[in-house]
Amino acid sequence: MGQEASKPNPNAQLLVIGCGMSRTGTASFSEALKILLGGPVYHGGSQLVGAGEKHIRDWTELCKHTPITNEEDRKIVLAGLKSMVAGFTAVTDLPPILFTEELAELFPNAHVICTTRDPEDWWNSVRAITSKTDTDERDESILRFILALLPTMRYWYAFNVALKNGRMGELYYSSGHKPPHAGQYQEHMEYVTRVVPPERLKFYDVKDGWEPLCKILGCEVPDVPFPRVNDAKAAQEIVMTQIRRGILAWVGVGLSVGLLAFVAARRWRR
Repeated sequence: MGQEASKPNPNAQLLVIGCGMSRTGTASFSEALKILLGGPVYHGGSQLVGAGEKHIRDWTELCKHTPITNEEDRKIVLAGLKSMVAGFTAVTDLPPILFTEELAELFPNAHVICTTRDPEDWWNSVRAITSKTDTDERDESILRFILALLPTMRYWYAFNVALKNGRMGELYYSSGHKPPHAGQYQEHMEYVTRVVPPERLKFYDVKDGWEPLCKILGCEVPDVPFPRVNDAKAAQEIVMTQIRRGILAWVGVGLSVGLLAFVAARRWRR
């Protein structure tokens, strides 16, 4: 999270399904795939924030059909996913990683690569984010108010609710854990190993650089440094940026209302 949203290329085909958890180097992984595949990469966090209101609303509607309980839900989810990732050479991060099974079915020839990280390091990284973004009910209401004037971000709460009540809750929170929790990394690993055949699923640590990734993809190692993006820092920056934008939007409304009141008062006195 933290990169700019990629623009889809109608001629691109999905070649890689990245199914590793957020905070496992997905931003660096995405940048590396852009170089290796020569096309746009769908990084979930970046696309949700930067691809426009329709995109986050489409994800919200898709998540409302999860858990999948009937054939109609299944058709809607598969069609939605296919439309969502059209024009990209690869997909990474949340929310697509929650639909690894469906994506693997839709794109049977795509590589399925799970980025990995030491579970304790992963949890420390997640806590560094959630300690700054977790809110109680009152603070959540304040945050919703702050973001209410921002395009796309005003739909973030509805998306988050649909996500947690749907596939994310199905995979990680059915045991009663409060999101997020330390065991979530292992639960996700169990999910991907359950739904992807072992001969198709590959594991990769971005700390290892180009060589193992290029070996998986069957391509040459590029003559450029491996991209290094700090996932946690990028996520914190984007959260704070949206909060600042929201506050400024409300300041603008306040100034506009004040100016209108001033003008109206002057005219009334005449």
